[in-house]
Amino acid sequence: MKRFVQYEGWKIEASPIILVSQRLFQAGVVIERDDGERFVFSDLGNRVYRWQAYERGIEWAKRWIDTNYRRGAHKPPRSDPVRPST
Repeated sequence: MKRFVQYEGWKIEASPIILVSQRLFQAGVVIERDDGERFVFSDLGNRVYRWQAYERGIEWAKRWIDTNYRRGAHKPPRSDPVRPST
């Protein structure tokens, strides 16, 4: 059971929440890129075992990165060109 995974320049941290009253683990994940851009997702589905919640969070995060960054749905912000001083 892995909690931390590197994927396509992103650090993925699975962080399930224990639902004591229901005896379940709710999948959640924190995704952070090397430049500091960070996203937190929770309530990605309930699982009976903790290892299942870790796997669910990591697989969900990989699909999210593929959909939103690898396939070009999100373009990184462009920096303003440096204007020469006169």
